[in-house]
Amino acid sequence: MASIVFVHGAFQGGWVWKWVAEALEERGHTAHRPTLTGCGHHRHSLVAGVGLNTYVRDIAQYIEDEGLVDVVLVGHSYAGLVCCAVAEALSETVTRLVLLDGVLPQPGKSFADLGGAPFQKLLAAHSTEDGLVRPWPLQSFGVGPEAVPWFGRRLGLFPRAAFTDPSPESGGACAAKRTYISCIPVRNPLLRAMAVRANAEGFEMHALMSGHCAMVSAPLELAGLLHRIIKGAPGMSCADASAQHGELPPLDRQLLEDMRRQLHWTCCRLAKGDESPSASGRAGQTPGCGG
Repeated sequence: MASIVFVHGAFQGGWVWKWVAEALEERGHTAHRPTLTGCGHHRHSLVAGVGLNTYVRDIAQYIEDEGLVDVVLVGHSYAGLVCCAVAEALSETVTRLVLLDGVLPQPGKSFADLGGAPFQKLLAAHSTEDGLVRPWPLQSFGVGPEAVPWFGRRLGLFPRAAFTDPSPESGGACAAKRTYISCIPVRNPLLRAMAVRANAEGFEMHALMSGHCAMVSAPLELAGLLHRIIKGAPGMSCADASAQHGELPPLDRQLLEDMRRQLHWTCCRLAKGDESPSASGRAGQTPGCGG
């Protein structure tokens, strides 16, 4: 089974992956949930100036110190920038890269550059005088109303530099197998653009019926999808798309297949009377980029 390293997005910590990690460990995988500098249980020590390069070193050092091999590196949202850089730096160690609604880097450009004027306005409104950023409105994370109190009290400040540091120049093509999971129906323009770009760049594509923070709103469904991806269940790549001639576009066919699997998974769980946190409602989710 796989060694999986989960990397959280902005304002969060390794705690956000708890339910997904536990579900995958029950399937025999080894799950790691490192927390970035100044985040999660380290949020009391956050200082301005910590940025993207710090976070890349955090994860690369964690993988090396733990002696991990054949790593499946999973990054959510902002952590897409981190994980792509780590996958390049540890090309012989990271064998699969999975981005969950992840932001893809563009050399020389920052998260704020990629987000454009709307994100830059949001960033300015949430920035403090000492170089930190307050969490976005809770509805933008898409965790469902039942999980909001639990989720909200665990969020912390995030360094502004992490959003404004440019991504480093690429050292070459990523050698890892690349997979992109797009949360549906998140409508954030940046995230939708990232999914389109991932498809164009040859990522294996999957879809998940969930709010943006699927590890909270649909942890068991996400764990099931990750398990299938690790086992080699096919997604939809550009090569697949060019070879298929059905009535539906390839990504729509993949979405329908992923939805069918998720419905089956949910029905089996409900039949067993499972009232786990993955049931924390789909209703009431507000599209947005939780970071």
